[in-house]
Amino acid sequence: MARKNMFEGITPAARPDEDAKGPLPRPAAKMPEVFQSAGPIAAIRNDLRSVSSRSVQDIDPDLIEDTGLKDRMGALDEDVADLRESITRHGQQVPILLRPHPKLSGRYQVVYGRRRLAAIRGLGTPVKALIRTLSDEEAVLAQGQENNVRKDPSFIEKALFAGDLEEAGYDARVVQDALNVNRSHTSHMRKVREAFPREVLERIGAAPSIGWKRWYELAVTVLERKINVLSVHPDPFLDGSTSDERFAAWIKALPLAETTKQERAEKGKSTLKIKAQDGSALGEIDLTRGTLGFRPSARHRDFASWLHTNADPVFRRLHEEFLSQSAKKD
Repeated sequence: MARKNMFEGITPAARPDEDAKGPLPRPAAKMPEVFQSAGPIAAIRNDLRSVSSRSVQDIDPDLIEDTGLKDRMGALDEDVADLRESITRHGQQVPILLRPHPKLSGRYQVVYGRRRLAAIRGLGTPVKALIRTLSDEEAVLAQGQENNVRKDPSFIEKALFAGDLEEAGYDARVVQDALNVNRSHTSHMRKVREAFPREVLERIGAAPSIGWKRWYELAVTVLERKINVLSVHPDPFLDGSTSDERFAAWIKALPLAETTKQERAEKGKSTLKIKAQDGSALGEIDLTRGTLGFRPSARHRDFASWLHTNADPVFRRLHEEFLSQSAKKD
């Protein structure tokens, strides 16, 4: 009796052309939707995305848009040439940070590294970049924090960047975190922006040696005196001058700049007008920080000369009268 094939119905029948062309590929089994967003498969996918965000990739510069808020003063061309030469010699040592374009597939927006990107555009080589999916708020925080670590921006650069963030509608907390400043410091920045239009600040420049206190005090002076800052220093700055030197030149050109010291000296001064026995103006006596001064009127200048000659007996007598009145009060 013939033996029954025990694998019949289990082993697939051979196809006529199987030997000639080899086995046909099996169709991939469709994964249930429940495993696509959760479970081990989703975990592997997330791990791959995380690795991708931490790995440096070569990106065509033409696919990158230089968008976002400006956080540095001056044109990029000012220091791109030196940076391009350095990259040509040693290669790009530090990657830039990109995020996928929110509307255009396959394109990117630069988060930070604008100068490096500008330098590499002229080399015809890909730019090394990290790519992360960031919200607008996360991109602003990354941009501000990277700048603070790489090279501390000047006060005025931070002030302008903070103003751009506020105008863009970012919350005060985001502005403070992005610039690593407190609430009081953002208030100082706001006062400076109130006193100086952006075009004036950009004409002066970053002024890295000028701290917030000098900017703030200057802003208070400008606002209190209602100075039209657009009319200050109409002549061009000296060629090759630094932003710190332009700041000093601008201060020197301030209207009434020479009277500022005089006003400070007159702070707390008490002036008393004295009349002669016939009612005419004898002069004025000033008391400023414990210092007494007498200014005679034009009619009584001879009296001033007499007072100088007889100062010893006159002031001794006045002092005795002072002591006598003080003793009576005690």
